[in-house]
Amino acid sequence: MTVTDDRSTEPASPDAPIAKQVAIGDAEATMRGRRFSADAAFRAAVLVALLAFLGFYVGAGSMVTTLLKVAVAFAISAALFIGANKLFDQAYPRWTVFNTMLGGVIGFTVFLLLDGNRLLRELSPRPWLWAVVGAAALAAVMFLLSAPRQQLARLPLAVAGFCGFGVLTAFATDETVHPGLDWAALLIGTAIGVFVVGGIGMMRGGSAGAEKGAIGGAALGWLIGAWGGADLGAGSVGEALIATVVPAALIGLRIGLGAEVGPTRRRAIDKKARSWIFLVPALTFIAAGLVIPLLRTIYLSFRNDDGSENVGLVNYEDIFTNKNSFNLDNWSAFLTSRLFWIAIGMVGLGIIVGVVSGRRTRQAFEKGEASLAPIFIGLFLISCAVLSTVRGTIFNNIWWVVVVTTLSTAIGLGVAVLADRSKGENIAKSLIFLPMAISFVGAGIIWRFMYIARPESDEQTGVLNSLWVWLGQISTSGAGKAVAVAALALMALGLVLLVRRGLRTKQNTLAGISLGLLLVAGYLIYRFIGPGLGGFTTNEEGVTSSRTILFLQEGPFNNMWLMVVLIWIQSGFAMVILSAAIKAVPTELTEAAKMDGASESQVFWRVTMPQIAPTIGVVVTTLIVTVMKVFDIVKVTTSGDFDTQVVANEMFTRAFGQSKDGLGAALAVVLFVAIIPVMYLNIRRMQRARI
Repeated sequence: MTVTDDRSTEPASPDAPIAKQVAIGDAEATMRGRRFSADAAFRAAVLVALLAFLGFYVGAGSMVTTLLKVAVAFAISAALFIGANKLFDQAYPRWTVFNTMLGGVIGFTVFLLLDGNRLLRELSPRPWLWAVVGAAALAAVMFLLSAPRQQLARLPLAVAGFCGFGVLTAFATDETVHPGLDWAALLIGTAIGVFVVGGIGMMRGGSAGAEKGAIGGAALGWLIGAWGGADLGAGSVGEALIATVVPAALIGLRIGLGAEVGPTRRRAIDKKARSWIFLVPALTFIAAGLVIPLLRTIYLSFRNDDGSENVGLVNYEDIFTNKNSFNLDNWSAFLTSRLFWIAIGMVGLGIIVGVVSGRRTRQAFEKGEASLAPIFIGLFLISCAVLSTVRGTIFNNIWWVVVVTTLSTAIGLGVAVLADRSKGENIAKSLIFLPMAISFVGAGIIWRFMYIARPESDEQTGVLNSLWVWLGQISTSGAGKAVAVAALALMALGLVLLVRRGLRTKQNTLAGISLGLLLVAGYLIYRFIGPGLGGFTTNEEGVTSSRTILFLQEGPFNNMWLMVVLIWIQSGFAMVILSAAIKAVPTELTEAAKMDGASESQVFWRVTMPQIAPTIGVVVTTLIVTVMKVFDIVKVTTSGDFDTQVVANEMFTRAFGQSKDGLGAALAVVLFVAIIPVMYLNIRRMQRARI
């Protein structure tokens, strides 16, 4: 029996798969077109809604004005960028044109800035006419300098041309800003300029570089000394000529002594200019936002309160002789402090442990966690004991640096180690890092509510005082005291077992931490059984009442409670950086140490710690810079009262609260100078790491 198939048995056309693919492609294109149309419609609707919202709440007129400003700013930026590229395009083929245009741009900019700050005589239209005059004058000078190739001909032309530009500038300055020259400041500024810039030139180019650098430094120093150290408005036209012509002549001398710019040098200028075109806008903003304010602050630090007179070093003398800033009257009180002698005991304990352990390893002193940890903790407590007795704004800042930097780094490192590769690592690290998202002002407000103390007859709303009063209520209650003592006893028993386990397994870190917690538990048991614990007081009649702690008012350790706020914020930063460093330690090193019989603590202290030491250095220096500038927390919580003042808040108070600009500027300079060594160490460390 034959079975037939009624379907066509003709062979399929070879073009059939292609046709099928084309059909599928057309269908997909159609779908994409539909999706595109839907997406475009949705985006258009969102844009229209946004514009309608802005138009309703902001106003159509304001929107149009803002858009026009943005368009103008964009057009000006594009014009400057294109113009700068076109300018340096002329450096190689048309050197004379390039020099002339460059001189015009510099002259235009200088006179525009001077006239924009109302330093030049009234000349309408202002400020563009003076800018055009300056551009034409300096362009003419640079055009003339482009012609002679011999230095003998170019040198007098350069000096004469720039002297003429200086004369023009002097006569253009308004009479109200003619400088009354202070010759001492003038000569000192010139000498400093010669020394600094000449030294830089010597390091870069030897004796020839030193000569050219000294001339340029003399011009810069003369300008600063003549105008920065002068009494503006008290001088004459002659003094204005001296203040401008001499540095202009020095600049001309520096240019005239330069060698002829050949084709190779021109091509190099053309190539290097491209990167500078991108850098100059950023450098301009840095100069306007950082460098110029810094120089202005240094200048004001030598002036009186309103900046009208030069007072020399009086402001700096006030800082270091004022008892509110620098007070050593009670420095020896730390010798009677219990904290100091506890710290001495811990240092002695660490030394004893190190010596005893060293006998087993045939060393004079065994450097391990069991010996170094008590020593470091003891030194930290000694610093706290000393800094709590020497008072003043500067010592408060030093105290902040020591405590916040040490504890933030230690807490961050501890969390990074304990959470590393654990089950709840991400959750634990997220909780520790979370305060980093809170501003210093917000954190100060949060902790101010934590520390707040209500009248003792009222219910406490501050978290810490509520807890303190609650502990006092438990301590005065028979049943509550019994429960607390029993719970602490069970905790102490568990800690004893942990100490025993740590000693058996040679986990000295576990044993040490457990022993410390055991001592704390024992002290709490003693307080509950004996004198009591918590916020309560008993009068002569035996009546018990609540007693609060004035965390922010009772010194000197109210400073420590303020430091807790910054530690709470910065521990997350230290944890994230150090956790990444720990994870970057090669596992081969740790596994090899374990195979050699090293315990977990030995692996950490002798393998991991040396590997992450550079990262710890970066974290420490970053924290030091952050802590030295602390301002917001103190301002929000105590405003510097109750002996909690720091340098940044003192600067703000003096400059803006009391209108003592000179003293405020001097405090800012002191803070800046204190930060420089830390920044230098950080930069050097990064350079060594790069090598």
